[in-house]
Amino acid sequence: MNRKILLWFDVEDYVTPETEEALYRLLKMLQESGVKTTLKLCVKKYEQLIQNGRADILSMMHDHEMSFHMTDHSVHPVPTEYLEYMGFKEGAADFDRREYPGFERLKTLCGQNLTSYGHPGVAWAPQVFPALRKWGVPTYLDVHDIVGINGQPFWYGGVLCYTKLNNLTHLVKDGTEGKMIADFEAMNLDCTDTVFLSIYDHPHELCTTEFWDEVNFAGGKNPPYLVPAPLRPEGELDKLIDQYRKFIAYTSARDDTEYVTAQESLRYEHQRFRKITEADILAAAKKGTEADYAEIGGACCAASEMLNLMARYLTGRMLVPELYYGPEKEEKSVVSSKVSARELAEVIFREHETVLGFKQLKSLYRVGDNFISPVDAYATIARAIAAGEDEQEVVTGRLKAGDNVNFDYVFGGNWVLWAPDFAPRNIFEQTRLQTWTLKPAVF
Repeated sequence: MNRKILLWFDVEDYVTPETEEALYRLLKMLQESGVKTTLKLCVKKYEQLIQNGRADILSMMHDHEMSFHMTDHSVHPVPTEYLEYMGFKEGAADFDRREYPGFERLKTLCGQNLTSYGHPGVAWAPQVFPALRKWGVPTYLDVHDIVGINGQPFWYGGVLCYTKLNNLTHLVKDGTEGKMIADFEAMNLDCTDTVFLSIYDHPHELCTTEFWDEVNFAGGKNPPYLVPAPLRPEGELDKLIDQYRKFIAYTSARDDTEYVTAQESLRYEHQRFRKITEADILAAAKKGTEADYAEIGGACCAASEMLNLMARYLTGRMLVPELYYGPEKEEKSVVSSKVSARELAEVIFREHETVLGFKQLKSLYRVGDNFISPVDAYATIARAIAAGEDEQEVVTGRLKAGDNVNFDYVFGGNWVLWAPDFAPRNIFEQTRLQTWTLKPAVF
């Protein structure tokens, strides 16, 4: 069993001057401990360090892996707020338009490819993922309970996601290095051969008693001027830094434990090393007609990849899975007659929408006088393959992968930045529709 520790920090407070010293002390400790981390950087914070002449901090930061944490972080509207009122395609284009200049600015300033993305607070939105793929960002790194698979890393929107994990700890929130060590020793070991512990903090938490953005941007409002966060008593910064040092020393002494960055984590995922066969597709079709991810040959395919594979199977094409984003909306099929499953498969293979250049399922596919939704097409084609019969009644399907979305999650209680009446219903529905791209990552 290999234990990998994903240690990451959100570097964002550009209002409280003392946070620069906290960041310096943290980076110095990491340098002395020989640990490389993932730094999620707010562009405005990075620019401020340059303006303040903090070459000492910048030089140490460049020893770590850098990621994108928005341009000005918590200034309203944050992604969830402005994407709530958009569909998937429109939202992806708008996120790309708004956020790419900051992404490119940070990439240029730090001289690194940015390897991950994480939003401010819990400002989740599924429309961001096509933009991340367009920018070449391979991983998503954050903390929320909106979507996930059994507490394990997963693929969503074509990006490897680390969130809603079983193994998660946080020094400032959870207490002492003793608590962190206990979390480490009690790790959930459900995996193939590599298990991850995700540890996150914010350098400003080491020296402030409140989050700088909660002080300034609460209730969905932008203030006329920004004020610094209240500070911890003298000596607490040293104590917290020392607790991290002790935890790192304890875990680094283990032969089965390694600190990895977001980019480095990719190399531990199991890949499929054999061709997908017709027998694989037949076996998957016989398991049921609900649209879901499936394991084939030691790796997983998302529901849209399975639909693509089944369409390839029926039309005699090479069995290479292709990811499609979920449709813009869920439409009901309009059916007047039986359909040829092979003809339906041909339409699905040939016709698609696009999102930032990536393929997307249509909301309805026309076959003769029938208009068939993707979920019903999945069910109908699976039934045809399992039965070995082309002519089929259209089967009513269901997006089973959507069960992995937590519709009980409440925006508000865990982050005071939302307006009191903010209830992003569209974000939940868009999240569910994009579970056509959801599948476990096998480690």
